[in-house]
Amino acid sequence: MTILLTLLLSICIFALIIWALMHMRTPRFRMERKDFLKGLEDVITGQADDNEWRVLTGYPMRHDPDLEQLRLECLKIEEAEYTGGSPYLFTRAGLEQLREVRRKLLAAEKESD
Repeated sequence: MTILLTLLLSICIFALIIWALMHMRTPRFRMERKDFLKGLEDVITGQADDNEWRVLTGYPMRHDPDLEQLRLECLKIEEAEYTGGSPYLFTRAGLEQLREVRRKLLAAEKESD
């Protein structure tokens, strides 16, 4: 009787675990405009490292087409002006181009308000 009860309880716990795993959602990373702006400002001021830049530009922004365009623009700037140095990751020309991206983002923010 004890063996049967233990077996039944084990099966129920196992089924519960399987059910819970089947209904869990995959975590999603979603960068908002304020986060993108903060990351951009950190890069411009020399406070960001290579890893932070990768997080900033490494994920598509399907939820915000305008932000996706700015991300793609940043990637083009990276191709031409990225140095990976410390503290600034970009050349002076690259930093100026990133400032322009920042201006566009701030203008878009004002339009949406």
